[in-house]
Amino acid sequence: MTAGGARYSWSARDPRTRRGFPVDTPQFERRVRDLSTRQSNPDEEMSAANFFIPSLPGQPADSSLTMYGGHIPSAPPKNGVPDTESDAHLYFFMVRNKHIADTERTLLWFNGGPGCSSFDGGMMEIGPHRLVPNGDGKLVEAEGAWNEYANVIFIDQPVGTGYSYMSTNEYVHDLPEASAHVVEFLSKFYNVFPEFKNHDTYIGGESYAGQYIPYFAQAILASPRLPTRLKGLLIGNGWIDPYNQYPAYLDFALQAGVIKEGSDAEKAVRKEVKTCQEHMDVKVSGGMDKMPIHLGICERILGAITDSTIQSVNGQNMCVNNYDVRLTDTHPACGMNWPPDLHDMYPYLGRDDVKSAFHATRHPGPWVECNGQVGAQFYTPNSRPSVQLLPELLEKVPIMMFAGAEDLICNHVGIERMIENLEWNGEKGFGNATAEEWVVNGKSAGTWTSARNMTYVKITGASHMAPYDEPLATHDMFLRFIGVSLLSAAGPAAQVPSRIGNEIPAVLGSTLPNGTAIDSSSSGGLSAEKQLDGVSSGSSGDSSSLGLNSGGGKLGYGGDAALEGLVHASSALVLVALMAAAFALFLWFRRRTQRLSRGGEGGGWGALGGRPGGLSKHARAKSLGRGGGLGLGGVEHEEDDSEDVEGRPGVGGDSHELDELMSSRRAGGAGDAYRDADEKRRLAGGRRDEEEEVFGLGDDEDDEDEAAGGRKGRLD
Repeated sequence: MTAGGARYSWSARDPRTRRGFPVDTPQFERRVRDLSTRQSNPDEEMSAANFFIPSLPGQPADSSLTMYGGHIPSAPPKNGVPDTESDAHLYFFMVRNKHIADTERTLLWFNGGPGCSSFDGGMMEIGPHRLVPNGDGKLVEAEGAWNEYANVIFIDQPVGTGYSYMSTNEYVHDLPEASAHVVEFLSKFYNVFPEFKNHDTYIGGESYAGQYIPYFAQAILASPRLPTRLKGLLIGNGWIDPYNQYPAYLDFALQAGVIKEGSDAEKAVRKEVKTCQEHMDVKVSGGMDKMPIHLGICERILGAITDSTIQSVNGQNMCVNNYDVRLTDTHPACGMNWPPDLHDMYPYLGRDDVKSAFHATRHPGPWVECNGQVGAQFYTPNSRPSVQLLPELLEKVPIMMFAGAEDLICNHVGIERMIENLEWNGEKGFGNATAEEWVVNGKSAGTWTSARNMTYVKITGASHMAPYDEPLATHDMFLRFIGVSLLSAAGPAAQVPSRIGNEIPAVLGSTLPNGTAIDSSSSGGLSAEKQLDGVSSGSSGDSSSLGLNSGGGKLGYGGDAALEGLVHASSALVLVALMAAAFALFLWFRRRTQRLSRGGEGGGWGALGGRPGGLSKHARAKSLGRGGGLGLGGVEHEEDDSEDVEGRPGVGGDSHELDELMSSRRAGGAGDAYRDADEKRRLAGGRRDEEEEVFGLGDDEDDEDEAAGGRKGRLD
């Protein structure tokens, strides 16, 4: 599904099918060959500096984001021997975290399709930027971006998706094959960025990524080549279990009021459901592993539902939006024109100056959201549905399923039914665990259920692309799942209160794009000041005791004793204040004694009174290339207590390759060095053109031309 991850549609009339997608042409093939021969061994000396992105066209001048991007070879070895003939390359775009909490965390993000670019997630959901509507390519930093406390890497795969590329005869056909490409990509990525080997790593995505993610996790855990510290999986509105998801189309449509009970439409759709169920039962008669990931005859259910909603409005046939049933779209698109951000993404990501900035010029042709050829070739002849991989994975890592409540195409009814029928870690379904209310910033965000390494979150008011609609809530969800420590997450981050069930409201970090606090004074919960008092009161104990249990999301208060400590927060604060005053008095006397012993000439106490260079928080953050970094001098790191020049955990003998670039940025001052265009070009190593050509975005009146990008069969 597109709109974040389109599941490929095998029916020509399915509304998920984009009209007019790229086809193989001799010209296209020649261009691929030309690129391959023109660049002599471009991958021999990959380095972090070569992937560094100083800035993007249209990016705010005061942005402090640290970004990387480019192509990495992904062809897996053949019979244990490196494949030197293949030119398969996956594209990645990485944004570094703004702050480090108690440890470094990295998220690998995949959109679906198959064949849909992860720029869907990068520019419409969890990434650092949004395009200003009709803004001629102007970018703004996004609220609720997931790079607040985690590095986020958006990967275009299978090869041929988005900015990734390969020769035309190398399409990937199956999930194990796609997994092998991802393993090869990560192996080479770690060679370029060795520090990431030591990060807590998570894999996330949505829609058809519900198939990708379990397969990728299985391959990563089984690979002796990868040192990945895999800590959890997140799947949003995932296409995971077709046996339960196909019949749920009708059940959801009835619940959501898309179809009325007893209507002719219900009878027509129910007939399609019956036919589908009969075919599925025949398939699984030899075992559930015989169930295909898609079944063409079952795809007709969705078509029958959308057809039943067609109405003429001002002479134009309209139908329900399959990705957000609160909305309508033109027929037969029925959601393929959504989100509206796509109309700005196509021209922006297709611009030559933008491709150059992203280091994506080796990709032939324009950027398309969903490549129909990739989807058509990815027919998974030997893959069983990923639901069958979940029980074994749940023995090893936590898994979160989240679902926007307004999505039809991968709706929450089917996901809940899958969980009810799944047996893992000794029990079926959630057992006695019940759904609890989840409140973020004073309003109900949905429900939260967790048991035995599985968490399910139903998000109120969200579509197929939940972070698109509810950025703060989904960011809170992400921070809870990855277990960001509340103590480490304080500091420059704003206070967005949240709670699950009857727990004391927690304060999780999230900043506005300009680095200021999000006002939660009207949240209806505790004030930010009081919440911080509550958090601070536990600082005398183990910092992890006030953190979040990775996977479950519930606050780890550590029992009644810790809760009592929170209740007596004011007493603890008074004690801390008295101790601080006594220490300050001691230092004053010591300083006076030193000055008297030197005849009254002051010593170096002023040098101890501030942060390095005397910079303000904001200036210091900008000098480091990211906004509002935490002071982490006292944070202990599990792997290595040393820190590089960015304040990140050291990686043994491996120093960060861009130390000199970052040092030169700091030496130039907090504000001037990064804004200066000449300095940017110097940092980029002269790769960017002296002048960037900016194309104005005209009115897009030709839907057929724009659709030529091939958002085909979207399960983004």
